[in-house]
Amino acid sequence: NSANNDSSILTLLGYKRGSRHKTNQPRKNNNHKAKKGNRSNTRPLVAAHTDVGVITILAFDPGDSCATLQRRCHGHPNSGNDGPDEEWMNIELPPHDGEDSGPYLVVNIGDCFSELSGGILPSTIHRVVPNRNCHMPRSCLAFFVGLEPTTELTFPGTQGVILYEEWRKQRIARAAAVAV
Repeated sequence: NSANNDSSILTLLGYKRGSRHKTNQPRKNNNHKAKKGNRSNTRPLVAAHTDVGVITILAFDPGDSCATLQRRCHGHPNSGNDGPDEEWMNIELPPHDGEDSGPYLVVNIGDCFSELSGGILPSTIHRVVPNRNCHMPRSCLAFFVGLEPTTELTFPGTQGVILYEEWRKQRIARAAAVAV
């Protein structure tokens, strides 16, 4: 039963049980258009997180939407903190070129790829924040790319191998321990 599981996706993304999709309360619609170096006290639609796998490919419909993807500014000392002192940068997509424009693709580096690179390619800490005065629904499709569960991994600076599925379970357990 996923309702009683502390490793549910919403829990791992930083939400407490029952905190999403409440229909009996009006929804806040805060405006936050972060520029590099700005701070936000807006509650995100999706809390700050990294993706566990190798890469994530996000496909966005062109045009304005009710939400903005943001990434944490590199080198900021509050690694992974989603508080008001965290600094965020909007992922700016090119303007819509017309009816035939296809989706835009954004690629995030996942935790597995980051660890395999010895941290040279850092995981992308990202979140989604609401936009005010939007006129189009948010349309985004995420492709989470992982490895075969039985793929043997050897990480820089470690000895021995670990199967991808075992590494993934350990990484999710660490994330769940932080989210509690």
